[in-house]
Amino acid sequence: MNKALSLMGLARRAGKLTWGYDTVVEAVKNGEARLVVTAGDISEKTKKNARFEAEKRQVPYAETAFPMEELSAAIGKKTGVLAICDDGFAKKLQQELGAAGEREELRI
Repeated sequence: MNKALSLMGLARRAGKLTWGYDTVVEAVKNGEARLVVTAGDISEKTKKNARFEAEKRQVPYAETAFPMEELSAAIGKKTGVLAICDDGFAKKLQQELGAAGEREELRI
């Protein structure tokens, strides 16, 4: 499995990850989210809304090339939108996504 996906699974097991659009937006609004990640195959509207909420509060946003199925398998929950709620995990995941070229877009 890709290192970025493994890292997302580790963040979930550590309790440092939220998933689902509404929960992620809530984490962004509460200042808990450190990185918002979306799957590559979710709707453009959902990606746009997630990016908007993240940018509005200066939270980094990453649109990955991973399909929703892979993200879901990595964290054990069906989702296309997730947020990392830990500085260390967020920084490491940004590095992994950048190094693997697995992102279409990364806005910081």
